[in-house]
Amino acid sequence: MTLKPCPCCRGQAIFADLLIGKGSQSVKMWQVSCTGCGLSTEMDEDKRYTATRWNLRQEYASLKMWITLLAALLPVSVIISLLLGNLMGISLIS
Repeated sequence: MTLKPCPCCRGQAIFADLLIGKGSQSVKMWQVSCTGCGLSTEMDEDKRYTATRWNLRQEYASLKMWITLLAALLPVSVIISLLLGNLMGISLIS
């Protein structure tokens, strides 16, 4: 299973496993964590599911970045439009 780089620092991601419980009742849990910043997933019994959750973080981080950028630019564009309209003699407010 290939792990994508960390969405925060682009560091290397690695698997970690932990046995929880004792004897025959022990369960192997998996986690993916970044060797650079320490960002990690929650622990889960399914290694493939844990890897999938980690790999989707990068896509969600990129989407979140674009949404944040667009949300920041929208008020700026409205203000610029109003200022340009007032300079050209067009008034939106009566």
